[in-house]
Amino acid sequence: MKKRPTVWIAAALALVFLAGAAAGIFFERLVLSPRPHHRRPPSHFPSLEMMARELGLNADQQARIKEIFERNEERFRALRGDIRKNLNDIREQLKREIDAVLTPEQISKLQDMIARHKDKARREYERSRTGGQGRPPVDQRKEGE
Repeated sequence: MKKRPTVWIAAALALVFLAGAAAGIFFERLVLSPRPHHRRPPSHFPSLEMMARELGLNADQQARIKEIFERNEERFRALRGDIRKNLNDIREQLKREIDAVLTPEQISKLQDMIARHKDKARREYERSRTGGQGRPPVDQRKEGE
């Protein structure tokens, strides 16, 4: 009877780990690395072309605004990298905490589960980049393929 709370704690930790992994994958795919065939998320600013057309920007203004967009794109890219690093740190801490609850055999099985999950995600990603085919789209193939 004493093992019952331990089972519930282990099950709860496993559930938390799986929920965290699913949330991390969801966040990474939808926010950090959207698939190429997805539309870009709506921006709070209109495009340079729209601004030039509707505001009547001259060439100098367009060049300066383009530079501002490019400079800030670097800031967004850096922020995405920081978010990715923080997510990885949290996942590693979560795994260490869960491993402390599991037996060596369970840790081994969990590592296999994670490896299978990563492999499946990699295959799905590759399939999405090749248009669901085993080969890249015609415009991405090298000569002679």
